[in-house]
Amino acid sequence: MKIPKAICQSCAVPILREYDKGIENTGVYSEAYCRRCYQSGTFTDPNMTVAEMHRHIRTKMVEMRFPSFLARLLADKVYSLKRRKDPHAAPHN
Repeated sequence: MKIPKAICQSCAVPILREYDKGIENTGVYSEAYCRRCYQSGTFTDPNMTVAEMHRHIRTKMVEMRFPSFLARLLADKVYSLKRRKDPHAAPHN
């Protein structure tokens, strides 16, 4: 298994390769966010709350057959991510 270089600072998904990275408005890859969360310099779902993201991550992990307790534990990581710690922090280019 490939060890992730980084995790998305919005959803905690591992970023394993360039393709997994989001795109800044300048066209370069984002170093902080994944392609599912971030495109053209903006979040794909800018109004998603941390609780909604937590629920979404937990649900996806259970669908992937992670045990419930582990899905909840791993989803808790979302509360410590850059996007969630400072709601006024703008994504960087």
